[in-house]
Amino acid sequence: MKQIQIPLGMKDTILEECRTKRMLQANIEKVFASYGYSEIITPSIEFYSTYQNAFNEINEQDMYQFFDQDGQILALRMDMTVPIARVCASKFSNSEPPFRFRYCSNVYKVRQMFAGKRGEVTDCGVELIGLDDTSDLEVLSLALDTMETFGIQDYQLEIGNSDFFKKACEHVCLDASQQLVLADLIDRKSMVELREYLEPLALEPSQRAFFQALPLLGGDASCLQKAKELSFTEPLKKVVEKLQQLYNQLCRLGYEKHITFDLGKVPHLNYYTGIIFEGFVAGCGHSVLSGGRYDHLLETFGRDLPACGFSVKVDYLIDVIHAPAEKKIRICYPAGKEVEALQRAKDLRKQGNVILQPWEKPEVEVFL
Repeated sequence: MKQIQIPLGMKDTILEECRTKRMLQANIEKVFASYGYSEIITPSIEFYSTYQNAFNEINEQDMYQFFDQDGQILALRMDMTVPIARVCASKFSNSEPPFRFRYCSNVYKVRQMFAGKRGEVTDCGVELIGLDDTSDLEVLSLALDTMETFGIQDYQLEIGNSDFFKKACEHVCLDASQQLVLADLIDRKSMVELREYLEPLALEPSQRAFFQALPLLGGDASCLQKAKELSFTEPLKKVVEKLQQLYNQLCRLGYEKHITFDLGKVPHLNYYTGIIFEGFVAGCGHSVLSGGRYDHLLETFGRDLPACGFSVKVDYLIDVIHAPAEKKIRICYPAGKEVEALQRAKDLRKQGNVILQPWEKPEVEVFL
């Protein structure tokens, strides 16, 4: 039985699922191209040290690793952002930014048993490299236009800003380990544990109220006013004001009904440097699109350029989206009339796909 099984976290994509996946990829890439993004393809295998260089902390258990003939550790790429940062810092070292890259590639991540997520997924995404946060509006607009192509009316782009949490932690002098614990509690929305963790910290009432409110500080644009009221420093208020400005601009572009906020988004503290966002569609229990600003990543590869991007997890959409039915013409033919059937099929393929099927009747017949 083991000979026909596949590894944990992997999945066969077959028949109608393949058609849906190809349709989604084509629609997504068409939108990316319309914004002027050029395709880039990188190897599925990277040096493990490339990811070590990119991240201050990396959980090697999340990566598929093996060795090359020289004993160097290799890894299946776990995302496309790091490989593209590597390419940008090398192949484009003498080119002037900005760079607009798009991709559609498989990425790999080891999933824990019963986690319910896949170890191999197809990411379709973009990276806008070399422009500061004034370009966030372009990236968010592209994300929203991409989600529009899914054909699902009920979709939301949930926006946050990693600086809202980080600047607050810096102001109250929390060290890196304290920030990680606090971020985990906020991310899991563990209100009781969060209150207990905050209790012994030397915080003013307004500061304690800020962190206690973060897990549930989200929703429509009205939550931004609440966030501003909770902000206990001017830099925090400026973060909220930037989000309000982005919201106003997105409304002017017609995206108002698809925008929500979550000020409690705090993942990857050493990676994101500004806006972070996730896309959700009806019928899917987790995000199908995610991204944000990462202004320091390329610096680790020797070229200090700001960047922002996102990717769509195409495989997660297959469960909630279905390609239109495919028209197929059927030609039934008896033994000895294969050539006649193939001749008729050749002409009919101009109208659509043709399937040949043997049968016992004496004549060739076409079923449209």
